[in-house]
Amino acid sequence: MVEWNCCICIKKIMELFDIFPSAVCREMYEDHMSLKKIVIPMIEDKPLETNGMSEKLFHLDNQSGKSFLHRDGLESFREWLEVQCSEFVRSIGYVLQEKMIVTDSWLNICNEGGNQYPHYHTNSYISGTYYLNFKDGHAPLMFRHSDNSTHSPCPAITLEQDASNPGKYNSDVLVYPNEGELLLWQSNLSHGYQRNELDYRISISMNFMPSLVGNDKYSYRVTSSHEAE
Repeated sequence: MVEWNCCICIKKIMELFDIFPSAVCREMYEDHMSLKKIVIPMIEDKPLETNGMSEKLFHLDNQSGKSFLHRDGLESFREWLEVQCSEFVRSIGYVLQEKMIVTDSWLNICNEGGNQYPHYHTNSYISGTYYLNFKDGHAPLMFRHSDNSTHSPCPAITLEQDASNPGKYNSDVLVYPNEGELLLWQSNLSHGYQRNELDYRISISMNFMPSLVGNDKYSYRVTSSHEAE
C-alpha cells in the first residue's frame, strides 16, 4: 500500500489598502455662453505661441509676466474661479486665512493631432483648467500615476507599467470634462492629454496660491504681479 503525502499550496492574496487619495473638483460656470462671447474675440487673429512638444498645441499669455485672466472683461469670471478654488481647499480639509487667488493663467488651443505631455506645475498650490470649447472628439484630461511619469516630483525611479495587470495603483485616470466646466486639483499631480481628434479644443489653465500663507508662527502674503491688459 502506497501512502501519498499531499501538500496543497494556497497563495495568500496580499492585503492592500488606500492612503492619501487625491481629490479633483469639477464645477460648472452658469454664465458660460456670455464668457465665450467675451473670450473668442480676444483670441481671433492674435499671435499664438506654439508648444515646444506639440506643433498642434498653441498658447496665449503663457509667458512670464502675462496672465490671460487678468485681461479687462474677465474680472467677474476670475472672481468666480477664486471662490471655487477657496471652497475646494476648505472642502478637502485645509484652513485658509483669507482666500485663494489666481497667480498666473493662459489660454490653450489644441487642434487635431495635438497633445499635452504629462507635467505638473511648480510655484502654485492648486491648478485648474476651464473648458471654453469642448466637444466629442476632444481629448479628455489625463492624470498620470507618478510612478509611471518621467516628469513628476515623487518617484526616484520609473518602472514600466504592467499592461497585463492594470489597476488603480498603476494606471492613468481619464476625466471627460463638459464644456463650461472647471476642474481643480493639487498642483503636484501630473496631468496632460493624448492625441486630440478634433480642432479647437479651447481651455483656460490657471494656478492658485493662498493670498495669505500662515500658521501660528510664520506667514507671508502672496499677490499677483500681473496687471490687467
